[in-house]
Parts: sequence; structure tokens; C-alpha cells
Amino acid sequence: MPVIRVPDAAGKTLLLMEYGEERFRAPPMAEEEVMKDIHNIPIRDDDVILCSYPKAGCHWLWEIAYMLRAGTTKVKEMEKIKYMMELTPQDELNKLPPKRILNSHTFFRQLPQKVQDGKVKMIFLYRNPKDVAVSFYNHHNKLYAYEYQGEFADHFTELFLKGETDYGDFFTYTRDWERVMDSRPDLPIFMLSYEELHADTFNKVKELAKFLGSSADDDTIHEIVDKCSFGSMQERKVKAETWTGEDIMYRKGKVGDWKNWFTVAQSEMMDQLIDKEMKGSRFQFQYTL
Repeated sequence: MPVIRVPDAAGKTLLLMEYGEERFRAPPMAEEEVMKDIHNIPIRDDDVILCSYPKAGCHWLWEIAYMLRAGTTKVKEMEKIKYMMELTPQDELNKLPPKRILNSHTFFRQLPQKVQDGKVKMIFLYRNPKDVAVSFYNHHNKLYAYEYQGEFADHFTELFLKGETDYGDFFTYTRDWERVMDSRPDLPIFMLSYEELHADTFNKVKELAKFLGSSADDDTIHEIVDKCSFGSMQERKVKAETWTGEDIMYRKGKVGDWKNWFTVAQSEMMDQLIDKEMKGSRFQFQYTL
């Protein structure tokens, strides 16, 4: 799998891996053999697959789902990345205990056949693209692995808006998943937005618990919500290696942080692109709470 360097508007480069005939772009720590194996991962009947575009809040929701499936907050501390299909070798995935919450940022067509056949439950999480753009910039700019230290404006126009990041274009990814859900209503998919989860955390977690068949009662769900709060996760989760020492996986966890980064012109540029790319979509993005 070749390593590539993708330049932003100022010539600062983002280190990525490129794989396969589709030239699928993955994080620089990805391995070719693992990427090739995604479609062939043995899926168990009790697996759940969590899917999202990067920086949509997947770490938060994974933790919630992990505790819901256990029916308690008293669980062994685990990290989402150990359950990530495109970054974890198959033999390591096979060693994980029952009731796995596997996760991926890949397209639906890249997932194992048993998943595509609708044999296991899936969760699909999405987030407004303005906050995604800001979070993705900070992810790239501060994690050692990407070897990128550019400015937000240059990253926004040349990398994010043009889909030159790992996992490609936000809109292509989102509309592809929407087409799958529209054409395959039989698929057992629980869909929610990051903003909905923020605005009404208890009730959304309760809905997810019902979908998963969790034994967690209301008191346990309240405990899970508290244990998975942003502050709690910042304190207890493993920190990623960054240039600054900042916890980039749990940076702010807010809705509307884009207002601290976007110029009026950038916001209008994004609005025009959203109107063009998401016309008629079931996804209705929420930018503030």
C-alpha cells in the first residue's frame, strides 16, 4: 500500500495510505493486508457494526453501545480502535470476546458480506459537516501519524472540500450510505445524528438500548450516560500521540464549534456545497443546539 503526501492550499502535506483499484485513502497507520481482509472478516451473529464518517462522534457512541451490550458500566476498559475493522488484523479481531461492537469508516460495499446481507445489526452515526471539517482538521494537524501541520483555511479548501482526506469525500460517503438505506429497507440499521445524541442523550441511548436488545434499565442507562460524558471519557480513555499533548479524540465534544473557526465566506461556501450535494436527502444537518 503506497504512502502518499497530499498537499493543502499552501503546500503543506498530509500523509495517507492509498489502497486498491479505487485508490481508497486510509489513515497512514493502515496496513495493506488488513485492508484487503475487511470483506472476509468472520462476522458473528452477536456482532454489532458501528459505521460513520470520521469525526462524527464514533468514539462516544461506541463507548455507549459497549456498555449497553454489557448492561452495566462495570466493564473492562477497552479502546474503540481495537474493534476497528480496517486497522486491526483479523486474528486480533477474532480474539475479542462475544458481543463485539465492530466499527468502520469504510463504505458499505467494503464491509463483510454477512453485514451486507443484513445478518447483523448496524448503527449509523452522522454529524453536520461544518463541525466535522473542524474536528478533522484538528485530528490531522495534531496527530503525529499524519505528519501535517497546516492552517485550517488551507486544509478546508484543498483537502476537506475536495475529499482529499482519508476515507474520501464527506458528501460521497454520506449519500452512498443513504442510497444503501433507501434501496435496502430490510437492513437492521439504527440511524442517529451526533446532534440528536447531544440534545437528548438519555432518550436516544434508551432507543439504542431497545434496538440492541440491551438488558439495561433506566437507572443503568442514566449511569451509562454519566460514565460516557465528555469529561469522564477525557479522564479515563487512552490519549493519542499528538504534537501538542492535547487529547484529540476527545477535544471539545460540542455542537457548533465551527463558529469559532469558519469565516463568513467559508460558511457560505459550505452552505452552497451542502445545498448542491444533499438536495432531497433524508439527512437534515443541525448546526447549533
